[in-house]
Amino acid sequence: MAAQPMVIDRPAGPHVASIHVPGSKSLTCRAIVLGALAGSPVELHGALHSDDTHALLKAVHGMGIDTRIVGDIMHLASGGQRHLREKVLDMGLGGAPARFAIALASLADAPIIIDGAPRLRERPMQDAIDSLAALGVVVEPVGAGSGLPLRVTPMPWSSHSLTITDTATSQVVSAILLVAASAGGLDVHFAKSPTSEAYIRLTIESLLAWGIDVDVQDCDGVLERIRVSAGTPVGGTHSIASDASSAAAAACMACAVPGAQVTLLDVQSDDGQPDAAALSLLEQAGAQLTTNSRGLHIVAREALHFPALVDASGMPDAVPVLAALAAVRGSSLVRFAGLDTLRVKECDRIEGMRVLLQLAGASAQIEGNDLLVSPMPSHGGDPIMLPTMDDHRMAMAGAVLGLWRGGVRIDDPEVVTKSWPTFWSDLAPLGGWVVS
Repeated sequence: MAAQPMVIDRPAGPHVASIHVPGSKSLTCRAIVLGALAGSPVELHGALHSDDTHALLKAVHGMGIDTRIVGDIMHLASGGQRHLREKVLDMGLGGAPARFAIALASLADAPIIIDGAPRLRERPMQDAIDSLAALGVVVEPVGAGSGLPLRVTPMPWSSHSLTITDTATSQVVSAILLVAASAGGLDVHFAKSPTSEAYIRLTIESLLAWGIDVDVQDCDGVLERIRVSAGTPVGGTHSIASDASSAAAAACMACAVPGAQVTLLDVQSDDGQPDAAALSLLEQAGAQLTTNSRGLHIVAREALHFPALVDASGMPDAVPVLAALAAVRGSSLVRFAGLDTLRVKECDRIEGMRVLLQLAGASAQIEGNDLLVSPMPSHGGDPIMLPTMDDHRMAMAGAVLGLWRGGVRIDDPEVVTKSWPTFWSDLAPLGGWVVS
């Protein structure tokens, strides 16, 4: 049975609330892969429990790694053994988990088929096929096209050097880097500036935190070369930071109501996650952000003034909530640029946001891969239903719109389970809805 729509109205007044933000999806997925390859048992504390992370954990288990969840802690123990349990691994809607599983499957002991939901089958996987082929690993489509399902035939890497040219996503590069040490090491050269470089740097930081030797060469601040030495990730206890993308969503919702005061517990605004840049943008626009012993405290000012041009290439997952906030609290036209990767997410997020904003009464246009957002004339209006398009970021953007406009229904609120399963109950103190 489909979930009932979530009804969001304007709160009676500015809210004062403390919000717990879950663990980082990006860091949890990276930790699951590294934990599967570690030389000793691993405990992941603060990990995100969501559709994406559980799909990857299940895939790791299917490749022969002992996994279990005790309370909120994820346990992984390979013991050096990886005996295939399942031939077909279903990755659901997770793009990064699927690409991470493809790379990890190259180190398995038998062929594995990586599959997923219909939308995931539409997302580009040619990068993974070509990059792993350059290393001597056979990855081939099971059906028509170059997307999932893909069969990975594991074998020792015949090459330990890889040149990256054009990429549709950074996820393939990160996936290969995560398994490179266990495959004997790798020297990666970038022929041009890589897509979503900030996420590749996040992967490098994860490798270093797990005891893998990585050498990085930059040219004028742009990644040029990465050398990953052969080695084994160090097991033990690893802690996962709060998710910057989720923090950005909560912060935008806080800023949707002038005068609101919200503390995002245990959140840091400069922890290296790419979408933390969204928090800096909110401060630039006029929100008051201060860090204290509890986390990040946000005070929503009466007026927000976004820059006329926002280069969002380094914080793509935050764009939907930022665009929604610019529509309801901005003072002038804002152009969000650098959105190329948003075309191939759970939905086409550029087009998706145009639809949501226009339904809510805002002016939104698309020019190439840029999204142009003009502020709404006022709050209020007839009740509307906002589609989520099977995308958790659309639901979160709809929540921002609803807190300002009121009279908003989110058609499939349960889609948030992909990244923040308790989103609606955790954020209910903001006052726009009631979760029974």
